[in-house]
Amino acid sequence: MKKIYILLITILSIYSFTYAQITITTADMPATGNKINKSTALTTGTVDYTLTGTNYTWNFSALVPVSQSVDTFVTVLSTPIFYYPSYITSANQALKQPNISLGVAQMSNVFNFYNNASAAYGLIGYAAQINAIPIPLKYNTADRIYKFPLNYGNVDSTASSASMSVTSIGYFGETKRRKNIVDGWGTLTTPYGTFQVLRVKSIIYQKDTLSLDTIPFALPAVVRNITEYKWVGKSNGIPLLEIVETSYGIVPTITTTINYIDSVRVLTGITERPINISESVKVFPNPVTNQFTISYNLTKPTDVNIQLFDLTGKEVKTIEKGMIDKGNYQQTYTIQDERLIRGIYFIKFQFNNSTYTKKLVIL
Repeated sequence: MKKIYILLITILSIYSFTYAQITITTADMPATGNKINKSTALTTGTVDYTLTGTNYTWNFSALVPVSQSVDTFVTVLSTPIFYYPSYITSANQALKQPNISLGVAQMSNVFNFYNNASAAYGLIGYAAQINAIPIPLKYNTADRIYKFPLNYGNVDSTASSASMSVTSIGYFGETKRRKNIVDGWGTLTTPYGTFQVLRVKSIIYQKDTLSLDTIPFALPAVVRNITEYKWVGKSNGIPLLEIVETSYGIVPTITTTINYIDSVRVLTGITERPINISESVKVFPNPVTNQFTISYNLTKPTDVNIQLFDLTGKEVKTIEKGMIDKGNYQQTYTIQDERLIRGIYFIKFQFNNSTYTKKLVIL
């Protein structure tokens, strides 16, 4: 009888083991036409998201969404026609990204291009219209996000690079090294539900090189060290939860983003309604040689923190900090008085829980 009992326990343990340790394949990646609702949170609270293990339980049920967006995956043929030649034979889906302001250049119609194949899921490159000129930036080797089949204990790495040179705009180059480690498996709980998952940790080194025809000197390269923590489940398309740490600058500045698959939620009352910073904040002229002006409008008393950073991420100056009454504000700064040298700077505006960054180019 004792032998039968031991045998039964062994069989049940094996069944539980195989059920918990899922395998991720190409079928679990996003499909063309998928629309996936995604929530953003500001903090994981007291949960240490770096911890992992076998048959591990991650409880993120207390995540509080502050905003939502929808990832919509489309065919390459659904993107601007100018992008077709670069990606029509190498990618099978695309995902639209937000527009980007570079001060002297505006990036619109930004798309990431992916290839979902039986062996791997990878980022092939991206493309944008820079000052209305269509520019593809395709990697020489795809940035492999997942290698299939994806199982606990898997380790793989890739190295990718891309560059482009455009008359009247300048040169941009990027190199990237990625190492993926499947460092855990178990059960994940978020406000969306409870799921069996693999935990994938990706360590990424990325170096961006930029030169602009409007600036007569070389700009220092921007180096980013990125760590992605992803909890991946069956048939979900994108990670059920993704936490990304980005470190840059000689004196490291670390930013953390938290996104997870979610149902549609009414967020009124969860946080204060964000101020429309993109319309309120202005930095002009830009580029600048002598003086620049910062202006913004507050519709109510607001906790304000405005900081100036150099290209390495080092804080150069705190421009404003504290609780400020509602009203229109404008202040002019002289380059010489502030002891600023020519180059690229970033002005970070934080109004309550809303943050926006403007690039400032000093010639």
